[in-house]
Amino acid sequence: MEKLKVILDWFPNTNHTGYLLAQKRGWFEEAGLDVEICGEVHGEMEMHGGDFVCGPEIAMLECMNRGIGMTAVAVMTQKCDSGIVSLKEAGITRPRELEGKRLTHWSPEWFHKAMRRVVEKDGGDYDKISLVNLDVGDIVATLGNVADATWVYENWENQVLLEAGKEINYFNLGDVDPIFDFCAPAMAASHQVLKERPEAVRKFLAVLDRAYQCVAADPEGTVLEVRDMMPADATDALLIRSQKHLAPILLDENGHWGRISDLRWNRMADFLVETGVIEKRMDNEYTNEFLPR
Repeated sequence: MEKLKVILDWFPNTNHTGYLLAQKRGWFEEAGLDVEICGEVHGEMEMHGGDFVCGPEIAMLECMNRGIGMTAVAVMTQKCDSGIVSLKEAGITRPRELEGKRLTHWSPEWFHKAMRRVVEKDGGDYDKISLVNLDVGDIVATLGNVADATWVYENWENQVLLEAGKEINYFNLGDVDPIFDFCAPAMAASHQVLKERPEAVRKFLAVLDRAYQCVAADPEGTVLEVRDMMPADATDALLIRSQKHLAPILLDENGHWGRISDLRWNRMADFLVETGVIEKRMDNEYTNEFLPR
């Protein structure tokens, strides 16, 4: 059995249902793979000793720029499902309305370059936003208390807030500026596993393609099948609503999971070079070579 370790970008949630389903049904084992899946809230992306790590394209490029040997090998959704959420009472319906409000942020420079572009494109002043350094684990406890707005994935935090009876405002960043329909969440592989065990990588991605096709076809059934691997405090209703939200954007036009769009990747990568977040574009930033053809 080939041992592989996967580091999720957060605790297991509906973005990761394909991974969990493949493990639950024994499909990794059938492919000769012994897969360990680790998930936790962490602020800065690293390999954390894994063969694969999940996260946004921006963080991956920043890691590559720091000399961490990784290449993106799959994207989890064919549209970036992220944006800014706030409680309705905060009155934030567009980027410029973040002025005078508290926005949580992560430490890396890319966060500020990205958010500055969004706010300024909408006619706002990023410097008038009160920034709160926090990697949010509990969105309900955060909004209205320590912060007014947070950059989230719509499939999870929005659903958690709605389940808690909160009225919210939300805008998808890609709808404000196409650059922000980038590859997130995505998955990168270490250069070591790509070089030394390429067939194991192909088998792993083939299993995930199979699993996510099942999730797209039956979001309710598949998410309930792995509900014991999801956060214990998530209700069945939340999980079903979240998975149904994701189902239409999991697969590409050919019905397959994981394929990285040149346009989506390159727009953001070029922006990061232009703004000085990374020094230059690099070879082997991403590849579709290991996905099923």
